[in-house]
Amino acid sequence: MPRPTRRFPSPPLLAGVLVIAGVIGAVAAGVAGLSAPGGWGVVCLATGAVAGLWAAIAFASGRWMAAVHGALFVAAIGLVVLGGVLATWTLVGLGVLGVVIVGVGAPLTLALDRMSGVPGGERAPGLEQLLRQIHEHSMLSDNAKRVLFRERELGLLRDAIEGDIVEGKYNAALALCEEMAEVFGYREDAEAFRERIVQARQQHYEAAAHSAIAHLDELLERRDWAQVHHEAARIRRLYGDSHLVHDLDDRILEAREAHKRELEGRFLDAAEREDVEGAMGLLKQLDRYLDQEEAARLTEVAQGVVTRHRENLGVQFKLAVSDHRWAEATRIGETIVAEFPNTKMAGEVRSMLDRLRRRADEATVAGG
Repeated sequence: MPRPTRRFPSPPLLAGVLVIAGVIGAVAAGVAGLSAPGGWGVVCLATGAVAGLWAAIAFASGRWMAAVHGALFVAAIGLVVLGGVLATWTLVGLGVLGVVIVGVGAPLTLALDRMSGVPGGERAPGLEQLLRQIHEHSMLSDNAKRVLFRERELGLLRDAIEGDIVEGKYNAALALCEEMAEVFGYREDAEAFRERIVQARQQHYEAAAHSAIAHLDELLERRDWAQVHHEAARIRRLYGDSHLVHDLDDRILEAREAHKRELEGRFLDAAEREDVEGAMGLLKQLDRYLDQEEAARLTEVAQGVVTRHRENLGVQFKLAVSDHRWAEATRIGETIVAEFPNTKMAGEVRSMLDRLRRRADEATVAGG
């Protein structure tokens, strides 16, 4: 059964009441002022008549708001005039207030009439209908609103799921799929969305795993083994289910073995060319990769390189001392002591280092 709607007085009726009140006020002011000198009472009566005539013309044309403003304006002017004649400032104040109200309200009313394009008397039923609809909607229960706006809510839900998929918010999208299935009953649509979400999440997961493996390969190229193992542990934690992680240890081991074979080949080549310093530098790098068996295989070549390197250092040290190149002699002597600490040559050099450093400092001061 439809709920009875409360009726309110129509705007034209209210306007008529206000106009009649204004006209009566002006006429009453005129009657009260008939005894005033100068015939001002007649003026007030004429003012009331003009207000009544204005109201009649405006109502006849359907412009009830114009009737209100015109009648009130004329009546307000009449009050100002009468108050001035009788020296009654209360009447003057009321008249001025009426003029101000009409002056502010009339432009706003005219602007609204132009925007709507409908006369004031014809706009009231539409406004009343709109207010009635708003009132009825506010009285609906949540379930009734859900039924009424079902298609709109479902469209918004689909848009939200699509947005979450694009932004990679897969868990949030799955939660919305659950709502689509349980609340709206669109189970097939929800299942289709779930398949898309699972596929998109897997693609994102694999792409991230590929990116992490590519970064690991860069670290392998730089031979930064400490960082390599740190990155490998992170990849296992984040992408342990990816097939790319299964051969991670083999990938690292293969890279180490390849680098070791490269160093060994370069070392043997430098030793064969009697590039003692180059071979010695490669031997120091290679020492970190060789196990005991592999080191034994290269012992003979390595000993020959080490012996020649030690002899070269000894010759370079003696030449630097004899040429009074104290700073260079100090540097070479420190190298001999560091690399061959237990040799006789290292003991002899160690006994000379303090004197060499002192002379190097003196040479620096003298040269400066």
